Amino acid sequence: MRTKTTVILLILLAVLITPHAADARLFWSNHSASDLLWRIFEEIEETGPSEGTTARLEDFLKSYPSAAIADEAAAKLAKLYMQGKDFEGAQYHYQKILKDYPASRHRMESLFGLAYSQYRNGFIVEAKSNLESIISNTDSELSYKVKADLLLKTIDSIINSLGEGSARPAIGAILPLSGRYTKYGEQALRGIVLAVDDFVSETSIDIELLIKDSTDKNSRIKDTVNQLVRNQHVTGIIGPLLSRNATVVAKAAQRGELPTMVLSQKTGIPEIGDYVFRNFLTLKQQAETIARHAIENEGIESFAILSPKTPYGRDLARHFKYAVTELGAVVEAELEYEAGEKDFGEELQTLFQIEAEEGLKGRRNVVKYTRKIEAQALYIPDYYASIAQIAPHLAFYNIKEIRLFGSNGWNSPKLLELASEYIEGAVFVDGFFAKSQRPGTAAFVRKFYSSYDYEPGIIEAEAYDSAMILLRAIEENEEEEPIIDRNAIRDSIINTVETQSATGSLSFTPEGEALKELFLLTIEKRKIREISIDNKKAHNQLEYDDSFFDIDQMD
Repeated sequence: MRTKTTVILLILLAVLITPHAADARLFWSNHSASDLLWRIFEEIEETGPSEGTTARLEDFLKSYPSAAIADEAAAKLAKLYMQGKDFEGAQYHYQKILKDYPASRHRMESLFGLAYSQYRNGFIVEAKSNLESIISNTDSELSYKVKADLLLKTIDSIINSLGEGSARPAIGAILPLSGRYTKYGEQALRGIVLAVDDFVSETSIDIELLIKDSTDKNSRIKDTVNQLVRNQHVTGIIGPLLSRNATVVAKAAQRGELPTMVLSQKTGIPEIGDYVFRNFLTLKQQAETIARHAIENEGIESFAILSPKTPYGRDLARHFKYAVTELGAVVEAELEYEAGEKDFGEELQTLFQIEAEEGLKGRRNVVKYTRKIEAQALYIPDYYASIAQIAPHLAFYNIKEIRLFGSNGWNSPKLLELASEYIEGAVFVDGFFAKSQRPGTAAFVRKFYSSYDYEPGIIEAEAYDSAMILLRAIEENEEEEPIIDRNAIRDSIINTVETQSATGSLSFTPEGEALKELFLLTIEKRKIREISIDNKKAHNQLEYDDSFFDIDQMD
């Protein structure tokens, strides 16, 4: 018996070391993989899916990525994520099947699963493209063509052509949905779609959403606006998001007397005309809000300003200085630095007129720094990377008894990672705060998270509010006739008084600029928290881990 066993083992060893050894190893690997996957599938059938079986499938794919049945394991894993409504996980694994196993018999199932996951994740444009691919593919199974067609009809209730076939009230959205800024366009689109869904469920007023990609040339964008103007059912436009399109869209909408809610910081937009509104955080609003807080709530009377030589930094510094002066305080010193600067020693010594005095401390030579400019506060309108460089220099030059104020560029968790020990108590401002306890903000965040499974940022919030303002104007002016008076829509927008929007209280100036109560944030115990102002300083004790957004810096 022992001899026979030895002979068998020698034969197997000989097979493994022959030129066909790779095939033999693959055989045994596939055999082991098949046996393991059998047991995992058996467990799922007997006890149902669980976190444990999902984890085992994940481990299986890591251990046997090239097994003949790896695609089947990936398809099962993606389906489990889909059943658990983890559409982000499902989307990832369906994409992996299509990329890593292009010849898989699960390819069509994966393409439809990917499209459905993208639809549920808010990637509507990509979902539509994949569904159209299924329908047009001659190799697609009829069952998947039918499924794709049904889902396309659902999506087409959200994304429609710019025709005039519908008798429903409609709103247009002009957003970047391809190219470099697709991510931001889709974020805005999710906010708009959520607003339409909320509005329709609350009012039973059916709304058509007409979406156009703003990545086209401005000449084509102008034609798009004119198409919307000619569609008598369109009550208004939301967008564009990018500043480079803002003037073209606003002027075309004004000529056509079509109310438009622009999502851009570009200066001069509301002044284009009485049909043009802006609902987005501007640099002027930021600077005025932080100046008012510093002077009226913290009693600061003197400031220094250190700003980068960028449009963002210069505009914020200019607006801040003007606001400080108007409020009766003084700017004792100001200085600009080159963008991308790493060493701020020279700039700080110049700004604060720092004098160095050498001396001995025991046996060591030490340098004592004192400053002639005794400003109570320092305003730095820049981004977190620069702040992380500047803050340690402040400590080095003994500039410690000074309050730090900043702009929305500070608003990043990375600032805490890089410089939290140097910026305790610093205050800055932003246009949205996802952890806020303001009723409208908290309600929006809950609904958005429930729909898209991630925490929204300022783009989603501003787009949601803009859509809801336009939708409320439609509700106020709805009559039996499907065509709504655009003049009435404009008047309703200008008279908006919204106390519980996603971004806080909101109204409009006579010129069409949104008036908002911005979010004041502070660094406290290495956390970013909201400051609640009620005639005195108080803290909400809320963490913040979202990132800032400044569309002008991307343009």
